Amino acid sequence: MIGNKTALKRVFAVCCVTLGTAALTGCASMSSASAEALLIRDADIFDVTDGSVHEGDVLVIDGRFSAVEDTITKYPSGTRIIDADGLALLPGLIDVHTHWTGMNGATRASIATDLLKAGVTTATDFHSAPESFEGKRAYHKTIQSPHVFYAARIGVPYGHGTEWGDEHITKVVFSAREGQAAVESLLPYKPDAIKVFADGWRYGGVVNLTSINEDALEAVVDTASASGLPVFSHTVTVEGGKIAAEGGVTAIVHAIQDADADEELVSLMQEHDVLYSPTLTVYEPFEHELAEMSKVSAAMVLYRQERSRANMRTFLDAGIRVALGTDQGIDNNPFGEADLRELELMVDFGLTPAEALQAATRNSAAVLKLEEDRGSIEAGKRADFILVDGHPWDSISEIRNVKHVFVDGVQVVADGQLTKPQGSGRPSATPAQSVIDDFEADDLTTKYGARRFKTYDAGLPRSEVMLGRVERIGGGKALHMSAMMALKDDPFAFATLPLSPGEFVPVDASAFTGVRFEARGSDTYDIILSSTSGEGEHSFVAGPEWKTVEISFASLQGEDGAPLNVSELLDVSFGMHAQADQSVWLEIDNVEFY
Repeated sequence: MIGNKTALKRVFAVCCVTLGTAALTGCASMSSASAEALLIRDADIFDVTDGSVHEGDVLVIDGRFSAVEDTITKYPSGTRIIDADGLALLPGLIDVHTHWTGMNGATRASIATDLLKAGVTTATDFHSAPESFEGKRAYHKTIQSPHVFYAARIGVPYGHGTEWGDEHITKVVFSAREGQAAVESLLPYKPDAIKVFADGWRYGGVVNLTSINEDALEAVVDTASASGLPVFSHTVTVEGGKIAAEGGVTAIVHAIQDADADEELVSLMQEHDVLYSPTLTVYEPFEHELAEMSKVSAAMVLYRQERSRANMRTFLDAGIRVALGTDQGIDNNPFGEADLRELELMVDFGLTPAEALQAATRNSAAVLKLEEDRGSIEAGKRADFILVDGHPWDSISEIRNVKHVFVDGVQVVADGQLTKPQGSGRPSATPAQSVIDDFEADDLTTKYGARRFKTYDAGLPRSEVMLGRVERIGGGKALHMSAMMALKDDPFAFATLPLSPGEFVPVDASAFTGVRFEARGSDTYDIILSSTSGEGEHSFVAGPEWKTVEISFASLQGEDGAPLNVSELLDVSFGMHAQADQSVWLEIDNVEFY
């Protein structure tokens, strides 16, 4: 096996609603909810611009704050009036470091739910193939969701973020020319940001990975900045921080934790106005975890925590702005809960509760270059806001009492629960078409409009794989794959044909019987079909002469012997597991469902 790749329908048009209790009354359609005007009365409004609190009214029209005043007396007829007496009104939280992974069975819908219930109204996505951005943007319009801000990933050869061996998600660059070209190649997918895995230090472990060259980072930043995109840096060391800051990144999105920050690093971060999002939750040591480590490993974890705490104090004293990021979705860092815990840890590491709230709203908006659009309760800005039972600017843990959440002025959470059932965890499958790929297209895409890519063993070292097209005798083109297997256990190499851009929208091939293709090679190979629920695999033999191979769906079995779910297929792959240091090749043509 390759391995897993794998409203307000009850809305309230009547004049007065009391949100301080569990009772919400009235009714309206979803369409009217999306357009209704809101007047929030007598809320304790937290002003993130200066950390002050005042009681007042807020008017929302067409999804934006229209007025913020002590008392508002003029508002459109039919405005929904919300009595928020005793509740805190704050901007929605903004998480600048989220991985939308399938951790612990999560789906994009369940992640969206967890984030909204925690008061998060904007979150980044650091875990998607750029090809999937368009499909995911469309999907999120079908569910209750925070705004999602998509970051395209760039790493370096043998660096962090590239360990998967999955270059359709993470571009790999070495030189300045490659850095510029990588960003330019990503722009057609309309990323909202670029994330660079710049620092290869692996937290004091035995083996470090490579770090980015300074000229490559500068080229990435310059090219991204020319298109108005922020650049985030995975940086965890003092020296790496200097390279990131001098390179002009918008934000460092992990804690600096190998040593104490020196004056040079602080000065560079000040000079280039680099924001700092330390993702404290993903590093938080728990006693049961420390007890299971060796003494050396546990001591290193505690050392890193001490450096992280000291560096936070140094950066705060220097006036460096801190933002909210969690790295949730990685290492069992739970969605939604991570944001609430991050705020508590920020205070534990030296911020005041008010400063932590400013970090999670205004400063995080600045990281995303959205400070003119959201992140504060000001007229003209996007009406993403939360109502909280308590005073989190005095006691940060009271942020856990999120009662009501609004995105673009539409209520999505009431009394801690979604206002309507959440949508499907994945997009619905589209009907499969017969031809998958004939390899004639010059843009290197399948007949499903998705770019082919190579799939190979993760970790380092890894197999070297090349994909290209070759001319067939008699005309036409075929796919050629060649690979030099890594010197390791169970190396593998496959050519993968996605059935949708980024493999996000599945296809239903239940109207067909199997897969037919032509093959030429010199060994026994595998075909693997991946679905949303698993993979099915079958072997075939290919010799020096072209031959037609038919593999029925019924013959494609998973590791547990379960039949393949052909109603939600994601991709088709051809290749093999081989011996260490073995050279292999395979040619494929005219792949189709039959």
